[in-house]
Amino acid sequence: MSRAKKGSSSEPLPLDETFWANYGLTDQSDTRDKIVALAMSEISRRGILDVNARSLCDLLGVDYSLITYHFGSFDGLLAEVFVHVHDIWVASIKDALNESYSSPEERMRAVLQAQINRAIKYGMVVGIALLPQVSENVTRILNEKFPSRLAAAVGFSVAVMSMLVNDLRAGTMTDLPLDIVREPEDVLQSPFAGENPVAIRIQWAMIGPTLWMTGAGGGNKEIAEVDDQLQVNEQVRLFIDRLIMSAKES
Repeated sequence: MSRAKKGSSSEPLPLDETFWANYGLTDQSDTRDKIVALAMSEISRRGILDVNARSLCDLLGVDYSLITYHFGSFDGLLAEVFVHVHDIWVASIKDALNESYSSPEERMRAVLQAQINRAIKYGMVVGIALLPQVSENVTRILNEKFPSRLAAAVGFSVAVMSMLVNDLRAGTMTDLPLDIVREPEDVLQSPFAGENPVAIRIQWAMIGPTLWMTGAGGGNKEIAEVDDQLQVNEQVRLFIDRLIMSAKES
């Protein structure tokens, strides 16, 4: 699986069943959900500065007023996009944890790889959502409409990673309830809170390769060629291996 290519001015993908399925939707899904999904796709394809409410509505073939009706404003739509990207993050972790593994190392690797896979699948919007303060107004809407929502997603990832670090060191495979974090402060009360510092360090370390794999980290032809030469997938695998080894030894 190669690194996502940077967005271009090429034509958007056809809005057919295959496109909507990529976002867990169908052609019959609500227009509101389709707008969020299309915004994610266009931000990754073109960059956030080249996407606006009218361009999205023109692509979808709906009236521009639906942005105001459903989201209050284009900034309101952006806020919902960022929340949705964090929801996908949580879902990808849960999906990884629901699989069967032969060792704690294998399970930790799968959870970390799930973050990379999410970046490859959804592209640049994942990177932008990691740092959602694109404007004061978007931040205000996030704080007012979705208080603590993004923090809860981060808290969940830290709580899970703390459990994985604990299991890695103990050689155990804890069956973790996946609702361990309902509020951001719950991460401090998790059974594995003592491993939080290592878990946070791992999550910080993952931001770099996650951003790179969205295609947002430098996208000119020369960098893309170097990227191919470095066999980026192998480099990511080695990076994850080193994180796991560091967690085990720290």
